[in-house]
Amino acid sequence: MATPSSTSDTIEALYEQVRNSVGTSEGPVPTQVREIAPGIRVLALRTPTLPPAAHTNTYLVGPTNGPQLVIDPGSPYPDQQAELDRVLEASPPELIVLTHHHGDHVGGAQALADRWQVPIAAHARTIARLAGRVTIDRELAGGERIGPLEAIYTPGHADGHLCFATGGYTIAGDMVAGIGTILIDPSEGDMALYLESLRALLARPPSALLPAHGPVIADGAAKLREYIAHRTMREDRIVAALAGRVDASQRELVSLVYADTPTPLWGLAERSLRAHLDKLARENRAREVSPQRWSAR
Repeated sequence: MATPSSTSDTIEALYEQVRNSVGTSEGPVPTQVREIAPGIRVLALRTPTLPPAAHTNTYLVGPTNGPQLVIDPGSPYPDQQAELDRVLEASPPELIVLTHHHGDHVGGAQALADRWQVPIAAHARTIARLAGRVTIDRELAGGERIGPLEAIYTPGHADGHLCFATGGYTIAGDMVAGIGTILIDPSEGDMALYLESLRALLARPPSALLPAHGPVIADGAAKLREYIAHRTMREDRIVAALAGRVDASQRELVSLVYADTPTPLWGLAERSLRAHLDKLARENRAREVSPQRWSAR
C-alpha cells in the first residue's frame, strides 16, 4: 500500500504507472480530525500512496489539549501539512513516531519536526533506510514503551516496521489496510516474515486495528485471519500453477495466479508473486531455473 522510497527507478516507475492508470476508489475521506477513543485521534492526509487509497492516516495519541505523539505524518504537500499544524495548535507534538520508512508515511516528518522542534523516533532499520533524508533522534525496538504505546516489531512489509498498541487498539501501519490489501515488494519486504508478523499480532489480546489506509477495523482478529488466508490462497495457487509447468515465466504465473486481479495491477501483482516465490524457494518448494523463470522443486 505504500510507496517505497529506496527502491530502484524501475520500481518507482511501476508505482507511478499504477497511480496514473488505476486511480483511487477509497470513497469519501473525512477531512477533519476525528476521535477514535479517548486519547486517540486520526487525521487522513493526502499522500502519494498506491491505489485504491489516496490518503495516509496520521494518528495523534495524547490528551486532546495536551502533548501528542504524532504517528506517521506522511504528507509532503504544504496544504496537508498546514491542516495538521492547525490541529496541533491546541495540542502540540512532543514526539513524531514512524511505523516504517515508506514515503507516504514519512513525507511530512522532517518538516513537522523542524517546525515544532520535536524529535523523531523509529526502528533501527527504518533509521538506516532514511539516513540522509530524515533525521531520527530516537531508536525504538519491539517491546519498548513510548508513553501509553507499546511498540511491536512486525517486519515483512518493511524490515523496520513497527505497530503500536494501547488500550484495546493497535496502530497497524501497513500491516493491514481498511481498503485494499498490502504489497510485499521483494526488494525490501519478506513474505515469510510478513506472515509471521500477522500471526504474532493475531496471538496478542484482541484489539481493533487502526490502519494507515482506510477506516478502523473493529474486529482486528478477523482481519488478520482474512489476510493470512488470502496469502495462503495465493501461495496455493502458485504451487498448483508450478506443478504443471517445468519452466514458467513470472508473467505467465501472474496471469494464472492473479486472474482475478485487474490487468493494470499485474505489474504490482508480479512483485507480490516474486515475494511468494522467494519464500517457496527458501522452503525448497520452488526453483528459479533462469532469471524470472520458475519450476517446482
